Amino acid sequence: MNRNPYLQKQPANWWVKNPYYRFYMLREGTAIPLFLYSLLLLYGVYALTQGESVFNQWVAFLRSPGMIIFQLITFLAAVFHAYTWFELVPKILVLRIGNHRVPDFLIKVSHWGACIFCTVIILVSAIYFL
Repeated sequence: MNRNPYLQKQPANWWVKNPYYRFYMLREGTAIPLFLYSLLLLYGVYALTQGESVFNQWVAFLRSPGMIIFQLITFLAAVFHAYTWFELVPKILVLRIGNHRVPDFLIKVSHWGACIFCTVIILVSAIYFL
């Protein structure tokens, strides 16, 4: 006797009905402009290897109004993604000291502090070495 498992029918837009899933899909959707921007930067590295004129054309392309809008959207997507990631960290990283759980607030603050510290180090290094 051949028995097939029961597969519940689910519409393609099942996630639209729940605000939690809508927010999750929005957060995950921010990866698309970030991926495209990564490809754009990768092409910039390629243009740099092709000579000054090709690189200058790429820079001029980045200054076009459409690309400025795209870069703004990508920046906002990156900020949104980073903010939501830092908000999720206490749910993912549960720290215990003895029998006590480290408060979510301390975990968030320590991650934001580490982010700011690393950003300052990178900026100072870039200014010093360039």
